[in-house]
Amino acid sequence: MPARTVRRAVRRGLSPTMVRLVTAIFVLQLLSSALVIVFLRGQMLDVVRIDRERQATDVRDDLLAAYYDGGREELAEYITARRGSAADPAVFVALIGKDAPVLSNLVRVPDIPVSTKPQHVAVRRGPDQPPSEGVALVGQLPDGERLVVGVVSLAERRINLAFASTAELTIAVAVLMALLSAVVVGFVISRRTHLIAETAAELASGNFGARVPIEGTGDGFDHLRQQVNLMAERIGELVGQLSAVSGALAHDLRSPVTRLSAAIDLALARAEEPRAIEALQAARADADALRTMLENALEISLIEGGAVEDRRRPLDLAAVAEDLVELYDPLAEQSEVRLEARLEPVTAPADRELVSRALANLIDNALKYGGNAVVVSTRAVPDADGMTWAEIRVEDNGPGIAPTDRARVVERFVRLDDARTRAGGGLGLAMVSAVARLHGGSFVLGDPVVDGPSGGKGLMATLRLPC
Repeated sequence: MPARTVRRAVRRGLSPTMVRLVTAIFVLQLLSSALVIVFLRGQMLDVVRIDRERQATDVRDDLLAAYYDGGREELAEYITARRGSAADPAVFVALIGKDAPVLSNLVRVPDIPVSTKPQHVAVRRGPDQPPSEGVALVGQLPDGERLVVGVVSLAERRINLAFASTAELTIAVAVLMALLSAVVVGFVISRRTHLIAETAAELASGNFGARVPIEGTGDGFDHLRQQVNLMAERIGELVGQLSAVSGALAHDLRSPVTRLSAAIDLALARAEEPRAIEALQAARADADALRTMLENALEISLIEGGAVEDRRRPLDLAAVAEDLVELYDPLAEQSEVRLEARLEPVTAPADRELVSRALANLIDNALKYGGNAVVVSTRAVPDADGMTWAEIRVEDNGPGIAPTDRARVVERFVRLDDARTRAGGGLGLAMVSAVARLHGGSFVLGDPVVDGPSGGKGLMATLRLPC
C-alpha cells in the first residue's frame, strides 16, 4: 500500500458511520460504568443492612438474656446503663409497658407493631437531631411489655456520603476512559476500512497490482483483506487476458491494413481515370484512419493492461501545455479558432509522452468540435482530504456534450451522432481516461467555468493527476 494512500486514510479520520459507532461504544461503556457503580453501592448497602440486622438481633438476645436472668428490673438497668452490646452509639432500645418507658438513645418511641422480621424505622435520638433511618426488631415479653431494639444507619449514611463525594470523579474517569477507548476503536476500524477502500480504488483505476497488506491477525478484517486480494488477482488475470486478446487482434490487423495501403498506393500509381484516382484516394484515407485506430486501440490496451514501462518523473505540466499550444496554434489559426493558454506553474510525477498525447487529443477534439475559442489551463488544486492535485483543463465554447452522454463518451469506439460525419475512431477520450487511471488520477467532462471563453457555455475537459 503506497504511503500516500495510508496518509490519506489517516487524514480522513472518522466517517459518519464511524462517529455513530464511536458514540454507541461510548454510551455503552458509560452505561456499563454507571451500572457497576450502582451495583457496587447496592452490594455494599446490602452488606451493611445484613450487618445491622445481625447486630440488632445480637443486642436483642443479650437483652432477653438479662430479662430472663433478673426480670424486668435487670432488663431496665441493662438498658439504662448501656451495658454490653447496648453500649454501641448506633444502638437504640425502648422498653414499653405499664410503667414509664425505658429509653436508650431515643427521645420518642417509634410507632411500630410487633413483628418477627426487621422493620425500617425513622427515629429521633436527640431533641436537636434530625430523624435517623434505622432497622428495628419489636418483640413482646411474657409480661406483655414490648421490647424495641434497633440500629441506626450510620454506616449507610457514610457509604452514601462516600459515593456522593466520589461519584463525580468516578463518572469523569469513566467518561474519559470510555471516550478514549471508543475513539481508539473507531479510529482503528476506520483506518482499516479506508485502507481496504483505497486498494479497491486503486483496482478501479486500473492498477491491478494493488494489494491490501495481510496482518496475520486472523480476524474478520484479515479475512476481508485476503478475499479482496484474491478478487484483485482474479480481476487482473481476466483483464490481462482480455487486453492480450484485444492487443493481439489490433497487432495482427496492422499487417493487413499496411498491405492494403500499399496496394492502394500501387493502384494509385497506375490509375489514369480521374474518378478511379478519387475513389482510391478516399480508400487510402480510410486505410490510414483504420491504421490509426488500430494503433490507438493497441496503445490503450497496453496502458490499461499495465504493460507500459513506468516512466513517471517530476513533470512541469505548464511547460508541456505551453509547447502543445504553440504546436497547435497554426492549426487553430487555419480553423479560425482562438487558442489561448492560461498556465500556472504545477509539477506532478507523470509520463511526459503519455500526458502529451492525452493533452494533444483534448486540444484536437476542442478544435474539431469546440466552437471558435479554446482555453488550455493548468493549476494546482487542494481537495478536502488535504491532497493536492494537478489539473490540466481544455475548455471550449462549442455545443458541448449532454450530461447523460459524458459517462459513455470516454469509452472505446463511442462517437456521438453529431461527430460521426467527421474523421475519427472514438478513441481519443478513451485514451485520455486510460492515461488518467494509469497515473492514479481522473478524467472529468463538465460545464465550463463562468469566466471561460463563452461565459459558462461549451465543454470543459479536466485531466487530474496527483502531485
